[in-house]
Amino acid sequence: MGGPGPQRAALLQLPRGLPRAGGRRRRPTGGRCRRPRGRTRRLAGEPGGGTAGRHGRSRRDRGQPGRHRAHCRCPAVPGRWGWAVSLADLLLPLAPLYAAAVRARAGAYARGLLASHRLEVPVVSVGNLTFGGTGKTPTVIALVRDLIGRGRRPAVLSRGYRRSSAEPLLALGPDPGLPAEAIGDEPAELARRLPGVPIVVDADRVRGGRTAMAHGADVVVLDDGFQHLRLERDLDLVLVDAGDPWGGGRLPPRGRLREPMAALERASAVLVTKVPADHRAVVEAVGDAVVAHAGAIPVLAARLRLSRVRTGPGWQEPAALAGRRLFAFAGVGRPGGFAALLEEAGAELAGSRWYPDHHRYTTAELASLAAAASAAGATLVTTGKDAVKLPADVAVWEVEAEMEPVDGSWDRLWQLLPGGAP
Repeated sequence: MGGPGPQRAALLQLPRGLPRAGGRRRRPTGGRCRRPRGRTRRLAGEPGGGTAGRHGRSRRDRGQPGRHRAHCRCPAVPGRWGWAVSLADLLLPLAPLYAAAVRARAGAYARGLLASHRLEVPVVSVGNLTFGGTGKTPTVIALVRDLIGRGRRPAVLSRGYRRSSAEPLLALGPDPGLPAEAIGDEPAELARRLPGVPIVVDADRVRGGRTAMAHGADVVVLDDGFQHLRLERDLDLVLVDAGDPWGGGRLPPRGRLREPMAALERASAVLVTKVPADHRAVVEAVGDAVVAHAGAIPVLAARLRLSRVRTGPGWQEPAALAGRRLFAFAGVGRPGGFAALLEEAGAELAGSRWYPDHHRYTTAELASLAAAASAAGATLVTTGKDAVKLPADVAVWEVEAEMEPVDGSWDRLWQLLPGGAP
């Protein structure tokens, strides 16, 4: 592969003079509201739910604003009659405007009113229809490794969400040389787990794709790319979480859908992630929902499993967690899945603290976590995405998870590429 070799870690700041491919930079979408149990509507393939009452709250939650706020990240304000009104309630009248804007933008690209750009190499997009927590990073890692095994030279494009630097960057090697704050949580984790693979961090993914090609890539994997329509793709993979496929089935502020379900018409395939051992029912239910909203699209499946755990200088098998008393913390989209993985490995979860996605830990927070774990007689443990943001002297175990295809999903996926499998 062109550029610096994999034997040497490097992070290169790309020159400012590289041409930008036009278009405006999108602002990240705002806060998400976790809905309480009980929903006003259920979609096929969406487990759970209940009878919802006023403001989307179940009957048992009415008149209990404290419980409502416990389920919601949006702050509450006093209502006229004394009960709490969440920010989601106040923003509810804007929901139709958000939906209209999303549809208008997608339609403008579809009709050519907004320009899109094509690279000279295949582009594989990995994205989702909901906000966060579907397992995009483990899926990107799994697909890149599979492509390498097939003799391809992949690169990864990432925006580097919430990073402190706006400069386009190229990370090579397990130690990119800059903190995760500068390049982003996901790119830092990708660089460490995919040594030698170019990880291009650029808000302009078209320019980033050209950078990847200049460093020898013959296929580009676009991380979190389903809504990034400026860069044309040859394969559009949409991830849905088996435990909550459609994020409540609504757009913000009442749900976690980024786009209406009909947007699945753009997808080449849907991948149901984190499926249980008996996955047939959930995959079929998701497939029914996909057909109802977008027609016949291949529905694939993958399970998330622990691959290794770092308890000190080196790595061990997941069996090292069995019987251990752990205190878990993480700043990820769906932390419940992380806790479930630990318990499936035989660990005892003595306690946990969950933070917002992409959270930056302060010294005081880390000290508080250490004290809580000590009081519980437990060992601190976190995810790989969080570990890349921690100081080297923090005593914490780290677990890595990988996405494992079910029923030959990767082979079936690559058959959808123009020209067939790599």
